[in-house]
Amino acid sequence: MIKIISFDMDGTLVTSRYVERVWLEGVPSLYARRHGIGLEEAQRIVYDEYMSVGTRDLRWYDLSHWLDRFEIDIAHHDLLEMFRADVELYPETEEVLGLLSEKFDLVVASNGATEFVEFELGSYRHHFREILSVTSVFGKVKDYPETFLDLCRHLGAKPDEVVHIGDHRYFDYEVPKEAGLSALYLDRERMESGDHVVHDLLEAAERVMGM
Repeated sequence: MIKIISFDMDGTLVTSRYVERVWLEGVPSLYARRHGIGLEEAQRIVYDEYMSVGTRDLRWYDLSHWLDRFEIDIAHHDLLEMFRADVELYPETEEVLGLLSEKFDLVVASNGATEFVEFELGSYRHHFREILSVTSVFGKVKDYPETFLDLCRHLGAKPDEVVHIGDHRYFDYEVPKEAGLSALYLDRERMESGDHVVHDLLEAAERVMGM
């Protein structure tokens, strides 16, 4: 019996607009200013450095690492505040959170660092039992079944009591399934179909209610 719903964050509850602006515009613009070069050149350098690490490396998600790496002197909060207006929930998110929180415990399990998940969802905290970053809390990305087992232990739940929902087919569907959780792949582009696929959070809510 499902007791807990675990959500990914970016691309699932909120659009990716905010994190993209921080990482792909904010950091390069600060790098350009710090090193006295043009924005286009700074973007190329910064993007190449990101890609040399990749999404399976904890450094990818670590803002401190990148600010140190690029010799940028700015408080994390100040950088995050620069793009506050770009935090954007999907249209159905708040309705679905209100509906599901009446029956289930809701949590966020994101690869994003704690400072990002807290910043983006802080005003919606009342819907959640917990908002957490698996990279910050467990020191692992959602690339490993053990990450989801850590999540279950952290929540005091058995894997078959948790369903995870997210927009990354591997991180948010295949890996949690391997760990023994139920999982739904959120395919907003409608490229796939099947019992494991939903196309928005309203559809996800209906599917979970039927489990």
